Amino acid sequence: MSPRVKVQIFGALRRQAGASHLFLELPPGATVADALAAAGIADRVDVWTLVNGSRAGHDRRLAEGAELVFFQPVGGG
Repeated sequence: MSPRVKVQIFGALRRQAGASHLFLELPPGATVADALAAAGIADRVDVWTLVNGSRAGHDRRLAEGAELVFFQPVGGG
């Protein structure tokens, strides 16, 4: 079964994706990296991801109904 996931996108990544919220239908076995690509977010940018509220690497496999959050780390001093 192809996982359908909900994605929230914050900060400058919204410009790349063209939206702040997306629903994506991904191929079976899809990962966070696949969701990033489907959202139109360049793989060369530093993106942090939460899957169902927990930090996840880009190799994490996604299940049906997963909720993802994409954002860039913020630094300052």
